[in-house]
Amino acid sequence: MRSAFAAHSLVYALVYLFGSSAAAQTDQEMDKLVEGAKKEGKVVYYSSTSTTEANEMLKAFQKKYPFIKTEMYRAGSDTLLEKILLEARAGRHEADVYNLRAFTSTVLVKRGLLAKGSMRHARFYRDGFKDREGYWTSFYQNPATIAFNTRLVSPSESPKDWPDLLDPKWKGQIIMDREESEWYANMLAVMGQDAGRQFMKRLAAQNIIFRSGHTLVAQLIAAGEHKLGAVVYIPRTELMKASGAPLEWVRAKPVISYHYSLGIAAKAPNPNAARLFVDYFLSKEGQEMIVKLGRVPVRSDVKPNPPHLLDGVNLVPSDADIADKDFQKYFDEYRKIFGAL
Repeated sequence: MRSAFAAHSLVYALVYLFGSSAAAQTDQEMDKLVEGAKKEGKVVYYSSTSTTEANEMLKAFQKKYPFIKTEMYRAGSDTLLEKILLEARAGRHEADVYNLRAFTSTVLVKRGLLAKGSMRHARFYRDGFKDREGYWTSFYQNPATIAFNTRLVSPSESPKDWPDLLDPKWKGQIIMDREESEWYANMLAVMGQDAGRQFMKRLAAQNIIFRSGHTLVAQLIAAGEHKLGAVVYIPRTELMKASGAPLEWVRAKPVISYHYSLGIAAKAPNPNAARLFVDYFLSKEGQEMIVKLGRVPVRSDVKPNPPHLLDGVNLVPSDADIADKDFQKYFDEYRKIFGAL
């Protein structure tokens, strides 16, 4: 009995010692990172987040690390990717941190333009929201589903799932962002290739109305110019609802979640500041700050606002492997089926 007790005590003691040692090592690494960042004194952030929200993010980071000056260039993911690739071809290395859709970040990984980041917070991010090798981690997400105007469509008659959009009564009534090839590719992966393509062809026959920009799509539904929309961001809908907009969204199956990653440039001029920047926004503190901006966090121990927002939602993260393998094929198929130019 005593020997068993002694054995258990030894195990607990070893776990405690190793845990304490790992924590001390992490603290030492962070101290070293902070000292390196102080010497650099700057971080350059290429962001696809809206300018207003990105500025609030930078303010929060600078409040925690006032010795680091922040600079930002802001553009959409596709435009930002083009800029990054052009700079790389010209041998220019100006950015420290890239923020793109995870779908787009796979291109940077293939081109060798991202460095492996710290795995300190990796256990709080589920598979699908992080690169397996540690090149990028997503720090917020935009789940997208069907939304409708509650003054024009009653909850009882509203679509409940994607196949309901094929009802003839919705012909000419559905608005959608012009560029949804990422959604198209992921839906085919979930629905099955043949069944998915058949659904998409029937959806296209509903005379979809295309506009550019997910925010604009939500605004037009709220204004009553269109009854409902496909692939509408849930966080945007919730923010507009809180302001009194007559909007509601549907727990479709699946809800594809677009997610936005942070990655460190392979040749970052300020690598320590870059790692500190990424570490902050992947930390619990940084993710809680993201929630205050109305974004949906990715970290598992941080709840969105409201906390029940994604309860019961069949959430499927956009699969970055699709972009790595066959995205051009899906991109061309989407354009051919929907004619969205």
